[in-house]
Amino acid sequence: MTSDLRFVRMRVRLFLFFILLLAAVSVSCPQVRATCSEVPAGATFRVRLLQPVSSYSSKPGDAVRGILIDSQQCDGDRLFAEGSVVEGQIKSVHKVGMGFRHETAAVQIEFERIFPQNEASIPVHTRVLEVENAREKVKDGVIHGIRGTNAPEDRLSTRLEYLAMKYPEHSIWMLSAYRAIFPNFPEPEIYFPRGTDLVVELTAPFAMAGGHVVAPSNQEFGQSESDALDKMIAGVPERTFTPKGRDADVVNLAFIGSQVQLRRAFDAAGWKTGDAMCRRTAFHEIHAFLVVGNYAHGPMTKQLLDGKAADSTWEKGLDSLAKRHHLRIWDTRETAQGQPVWLSAAIRETGASVSVRKMQFIHHVDSEIDNERAMVVRDLTLAGCVDTVHLTRRPGMPHSVENATGDELRTDAAIAIVQLKNCENPIFENNSDVTELASRPATKLARYLRTEVLSARDLWRENVVYGAYDASRMAVEAIRRRRANGYHAGKQNPPQPVATSFDSGLTSTFLAN
Repeated sequence: MTSDLRFVRMRVRLFLFFILLLAAVSVSCPQVRATCSEVPAGATFRVRLLQPVSSYSSKPGDAVRGILIDSQQCDGDRLFAEGSVVEGQIKSVHKVGMGFRHETAAVQIEFERIFPQNEASIPVHTRVLEVENAREKVKDGVIHGIRGTNAPEDRLSTRLEYLAMKYPEHSIWMLSAYRAIFPNFPEPEIYFPRGTDLVVELTAPFAMAGGHVVAPSNQEFGQSESDALDKMIAGVPERTFTPKGRDADVVNLAFIGSQVQLRRAFDAAGWKTGDAMCRRTAFHEIHAFLVVGNYAHGPMTKQLLDGKAADSTWEKGLDSLAKRHHLRIWDTRETAQGQPVWLSAAIRETGASVSVRKMQFIHHVDSEIDNERAMVVRDLTLAGCVDTVHLTRRPGMPHSVENATGDELRTDAAIAIVQLKNCENPIFENNSDVTELASRPATKLARYLRTEVLSARDLWRENVVYGAYDASRMAVEAIRRRRANGYHAGKQNPPQPVATSFDSGLTSTFLAN
């Protein structure tokens, strides 16, 4: 009798266990399905423009088209395939024009529909969070341009004028005369060419009627090939070095392919080769700094891998000298799959400063370097130049290191091995029917007159009170940049006598302690 009672109790317990298990599954499964069938507000996407946008000539209501180059994931798969078209419109825009009404430009873009491949369009509500590698700022979905008088040359002249505050009757005409003779100011209008990358955020959730779409991915090597590549990577240096022997960047990419395939892949993806460091390129870089512009082929500092300088350098920017994607590539003289193997260190620069003491530019970088590794693979894939990708782990490598300028670099310690192919069917290819937009007043005379108007409007800032406010604002921005660039808490940098720093096109000159 006792044994029968125990048997009944055991069966009851098993029954209750299965009931609880089924209840847990019934609760969790709808949540999983909801995750894949509904995209929440706050989800972010990356959009590449298929047409230019200009504050000078775009109008409210103008259509804007782009393609998705990266999207949210569901159960490890992207919700939308790369290359899915998105459409929207310009909600608002105002230009600087001749400077009588506005000192700065602004543009608001909202994407309203996503067209998944082979499916009906999906309505969405979005706002722009960031324009990659741009000098412009984004606030509440509105892209704000820079002030046309906000340049290093103007700030230096302004600080000199403070010395003449004892004679205010002279300071006004001196500053006006200086600006009239040397009208070397940045372009205040906003212009984003075709191919500009935007980070876009959903402001409201939307439903995926047909469930999530699994985006096509690159192939993977076979097991034996992967093992051979892992063994090869085990002997690869983890870091590059400066000529003085200091640790620099992390080696995080390897390419398998011919030199021609390598060059054509980056060309097709819209990257530019870096110029060699010389006097001409130094002057070109200084000019870009003074006008808060970009140098598409800007030189890179020398780094060594196994004591050898890079065989080529590639970069991708927009309208800011301070921000760019860039990498160096070295020929290893090794082969895999019967083709040459190239090593690379990819990193994104997010800000820069000019040190008078060191007489050189110092760039600061995005600490999350794995994002840059993924960005390079994504760009070459969009160009139709990638066949196979394999990720090799390096267990002995630390996950947090510092580069030569003291910036922290965080990584999963893996290196992406990319098998290249002849580029075919690029998702983002040149279209001859794209209409170009005027980006600024057409004549030099009109631009000169606009500069004088903006300079006259700027005279109210030329006083000690505004200078104190400006210095305080710059100090706060400098602290925020340091934190954003991954500096450790309490970390000290060597003092600089005089430094000029700029980020996102907002340029400032200040005295450091």
